[in-house]
This record gives sequence, structure tokens and C-alpha cells, in this order.
Amino acid sequence: MRLSLANLKEIIKKYQLTLVNKRITDIVLVNSRLFLFTLKNEKKRFLVDLDNNNPHIGLILTDYNELSLPSEFIAKALMKGTPLITGIELANNDKVIKITTTATDAYYHHNKYYLYIELINAHANMILTDENNKTIVAFYETNLMSPRLIVKNNKYILPDKKNDEYENPNFKMKEYEEEVDKAFMLALEKRKKELYGPYLKKYKKKVKSLEKKINKINESIEHANDTLKYKEIGDTLLISAGEIKKGDTSFQGIKLDPTKSAIENANMYFAKYKKAKRTIETTDTILRQINQELDDARYYLDVFTYGQEDEIKLLIKNDNSNKKETAPAYLPYYINWQNVTYYFGHNALENDYLTFKMFKKSSDVTWLHIKDKPSAHLIINKDKPTNQELDIACSLLLVKNKLNTGEIIYTSRKNLTRANQLAKVNILRYKSITMHKVNPLAYDLLKREKRVHG
Repeated sequence: MRLSLANLKEIIKKYQLTLVNKRITDIVLVNSRLFLFTLKNEKKRFLVDLDNNNPHIGLILTDYNELSLPSEFIAKALMKGTPLITGIELANNDKVIKITTTATDAYYHHNKYYLYIELINAHANMILTDENNKTIVAFYETNLMSPRLIVKNNKYILPDKKNDEYENPNFKMKEYEEEVDKAFMLALEKRKKELYGPYLKKYKKKVKSLEKKINKINESIEHANDTLKYKEIGDTLLISAGEIKKGDTSFQGIKLDPTKSAIENANMYFAKYKKAKRTIETTDTILRQINQELDDARYYLDVFTYGQEDEIKLLIKNDNSNKKETAPAYLPYYINWQNVTYYFGHNALENDYLTFKMFKKSSDVTWLHIKDKPSAHLIINKDKPTNQELDIACSLLLVKNKLNTGEIIYTSRKNLTRANQLAKVNILRYKSITMHKVNPLAYDLLKREKRVHG
């Protein structure tokens, strides 16, 4: 997305139509370098990315509504209420954007401010000044050794203009805006890493540790299985005890302790067999527990990788809870009716766990979802449910989504794969049912819902 000065002039010319005479009602620091400006009565939001490798601006259509990271810059920029943008231009014929704003103070005085956005590779910055170009706040302040001092209360000086020999005659605004959208999605991923990096690291480490532990236990079980043959060896020694003398070192390829009799050697092999059997029984129980821990850890890792912030926060809150009676945040709910179980989630965490953890390897269950609308995932524990059972399942989905009618899609669980977002699915094939009326039984059944045990 490298921009020439000519490209930037074209962008500014187009953005003037949207930005000028708009009020800035809110500013959000999405990650450590990217800002989103909300404009009054404008669907698109003004983006400023101060990434040193790819500094750029953009207008994007997004419903992003997460809280801003702490920022003195935002506090200072909005301290006068909602500034009105009165102009936008390039300063010094350079890659520095100058946005002129006005704001009214408590005494109804109209004050002018300048917002300078320096889109300079390796030195991207944003500075707010008063009408005399005195710095109010800078996103990056420089130190006293810097050739250009940028600090609070110091006069702002434009950077030395550099010859921009780069040209891009093939520049297209539509392609640029698509690149801005892609960069914004990457910025959201960066935000997650900045906010939740320790958790991501924690569960990556936990998954790796548990996998290593399982490998060691499997090696122990494999060795123990090999040792089970000692029972046959002991039996052979007992049967042939009359042919074995004390002092023999072997019999039919079986290693013997020459200080022991045939019976003692047989008992020695029986003891090894019993130890191996105990090892297998013990490690089987431990292995089941660790595999459950591993499934949970991998699920948490999936949430931190693919989840939205509200889902991640819910999981963190649950993870930090010291109340043993609190059910894990991801466990879905179920209803039993006439020997059939209907499982469903209340949110994306539960939906994802239900579909991609609980029934990850199931091919004999039926999955349902309201077509083209956000809804719970619902699973019937049957591969071929009856029409009545499908009617109940569809009604449950509609009631949970506060709908009376709608189209429901259903398919075998084996036809689903996870998309690159929590609780989102790719569907190989499906059938659909159009419901014109909810079965009244669904209202009563939902009162009986229970949470799946961990």
C-alpha cells in the first residue's frame, strides 16, 4: 500500500467531501498505532494508522464498538467537546496531512486547532496544536537530542520535505480502499495480541506441555503392554519348573536369575506383570483426565485466536473465577424430551464448543441453524430425526431468537467445518424447513433447559 505524494493528494481530494463540516464525536485507539474517528451523521469512520512500515489513512464502514485503549492523545483531542472539521489539506506539499478543526469552549469562544498526521515511513506521528501551532499533545514525543523537538507546549515545526521520487501511475482508489479494509482486519488481530498476548502464550504453553505429558504416558503404556508378556513367561517357568535348576541363567530363551529357583524366577516375572497391569490401569485414568485438560486448553486457545473481544472477556472472567461451583463459560445447554436430547448454545462460545468440541467427531447427529440470521447452534442426538423432532428443534431455535416464523437449515454434523471465526461454519450441503408457526411445546421445554456438565 505504498503511496506516492500524488496518490495522497488524490485521496485527500476525495476525502474532503466526507470529512469537511463533520464533527468528531469519538476517537478510539484500536491497537498501539491505529485510530478510528467517529463522525457525526456519517456511516464511515476516518482511520489513521501510524504503523511505521505502512502509515496510511482511510474511510471504512465498520460497526467496531470495542473500548479504546488508554490514550492521553484522545483525552486531549476531545477535551473541547466535539471538534468540527473545517478543512483538510497536505502541508508543505509533503506526506503530512493538516486537518483544521474548531471547537467551542465553556465561554462560547470559537477556538481553532490543527491536527497534523505525518505519514512518513519509520517516523509516523500525529500532533494536535492550537491555532498558533503550539503543541497540545503528540502521539509520539521526541527527546531533547532529536533534530526536531516534538513535546507539549513547544511550537510545532513541519518535518524537512524529502524528495518523493516514487510514482504509482496505476493507483486506483477502489483497490486502495480494499487494502485499507484488509489492513484494518490485521489491526484487529494485532489488538488481540496486544491485549491478550499473555493468555495466548499461557494456553499455547499449556497445550504443548499437556501434549508432551500425553506422549510420555503413551510411551509408559506401550512399555507396560510389552511387559504383559511376563505372565506367559511366569506360566512357562512354573510348568517347566522340574527342568530348571538353581544356577541356570536361561531357559528356552528366557533370562533367569541364577541365584533363584524356578519358582522364584516365575514369581519375579509375575511381579513384573502385575506392576505393568497396575501401570496401565492407573495411566489410563490419568490419560483420560489429561486429554480432557488438553481439549479444554485447545478450546481456550481457539477462542483467543478466533473469538471476538466480548467472548474472550467472558472466558477470562470465567477462567479467573475461584468459585468451584461456577460452570465453565463455554458449556452449552440441553433439553430431554421423549428420549431425544436437543443441545444448544446461548452465545458464540457455547455454540462453538457444542459444534466443534462436543460433537467434533460425531457423524450421527443433526445440526440446525436459522438461515441467514444469527442464532443458536442446535444439535439433535439423532442422524435421522422424525418430522416431529425437527418441528420441535426448529421451534426451539425460533423461540430463542424471538421469532415466530423463519427458514431453518439442517444437516449432518459431518457436513460442517469451522470458518475462520468463532462459531462460524462452512456447510458442505444442507436441507431447509420453512416454519410458519412455532410449536407451543417449545416454550414449555425451554423452561426445563439444563447446562451440560463439565
